Amino acid sequence: MYDLNDLKSFVSVVETGNLSASAKELGVSKSTLSRRVSHLESVMRQPLMRRQANRMFANDAGRAFLPFAQSILETVNRAHRTVDELKETVSGKLSFAIFSGLSRSWVNRELFRYLEQYPDINVDVYTISKVEELKDTTDVAIWMGPLQDTTFKSELIGNMSCSLYASKHYIERFGAPQSIEELEQHDCVNLHNFYSNDPTLSLYNEESGYREVAMPRSRLTTDLLSFQIDGVVNGRGIGVIPDEMVSARDKHHPGDLVKVLPQWQAPSIPLYLLYSYGHLPRRCQVLLQQLKKAYLG
Repeated sequence: MYDLNDLKSFVSVVETGNLSASAKELGVSKSTLSRRVSHLESVMRQPLMRRQANRMFANDAGRAFLPFAQSILETVNRAHRTVDELKETVSGKLSFAIFSGLSRSWVNRELFRYLEQYPDINVDVYTISKVEELKDTTDVAIWMGPLQDTTFKSELIGNMSCSLYASKHYIERFGAPQSIEELEQHDCVNLHNFYSNDPTLSLYNEESGYREVAMPRSRLTTDLLSFQIDGVVNGRGIGVIPDEMVSARDKHHPGDLVKVLPQWQAPSIPLYLLYSYGHLPRRCQVLLQQLKKAYLG
């Protein structure tokens, strides 16, 4: 196996005919340069150079080997240039995992923008409801909610503030709770099973601090946020919903959802980006920056 530094040294000495000139060109000492040429000759099991006065010349074996050495170095240089170009272009295939609750959300819009902006990219999208469902081949993922241990690098990009909401039709039919105690008498639409294992919900008020509320068991649970919102809109009960998603929906369906007990804040939901450790291809870097910019504004 040829050492690339040995090949570079040999080709340079043949081209310059002078150890000092080649050492300066390669940025090494004359002794290092001489040692590299000698090592290459030992690999080839014969001399490749001959010395005449203060000049170095390739012998018959060296002249025969020279074009092969030049070809190897050029192939390596082309490979490096190709890889470097890939770092600067957004192309190829990208595997993207989206937390099921975020389907039909702003993430979809950003993915379509990404595809429109970069015509040489192909994106394979799949949904997950558990971290264990992440494939090893995944390039980028977005996760909502508490995060367990994972082999992917995680980056918290924000915490989604949440409040209690009900549909205006539900309020007209059953009335709005006026206190936390009354909340326990209403039906609940569960958010992504976040509270299914804990019968209590921690609400926060600036004056009263935190209060634990016994939430009734929900007859409707889902890992799809859009379906959970639809359940609340259709009068199935009161639900914990991210405020920003209600605001986005309100632009097209104003007044459908009404904030219940507005003086109380529900627990916020963390939002994470997941990706591989180490240097990321340009296509991954661009998507990550786009998602962060879209969410953080």
